[in-house]
This record gives sequence, C-alpha cells and structure tokens, in this order.
Amino acid sequence: MALRPPTPAPDDPRLKGHETTYSSSRGGWTKPADKPVAGTPKKG
Repeated sequence: MALRPPTPAPDDPRLKGHETTYSSSRGGWTKPADKPVAGTPKKG
C-alpha cells in the first residue's frame, strides 16, 4: 500500500492563489471569479 502525503490545512498560506471550483458547464476546474469589494466604485 502506497503512502500519500498528508492533506494540508485549509488555512495553509501555501495554498493561497490556487483556489479552484468545479463547473461542468465551463469544462472542469476553473478559478473563481473575482468578487467586487464593497465601497469601491464600478469601472466604466
């Protein structure tokens, strides 16, 4: 039986920037869309 490395904690700083979500309509794993920050003016 092969040993696998332990799963990192969800708050591990090494995972920052690698978050993905699965969406079959978009073809699989994709990065989530940027969410607007409250209080900032809209562009355009």
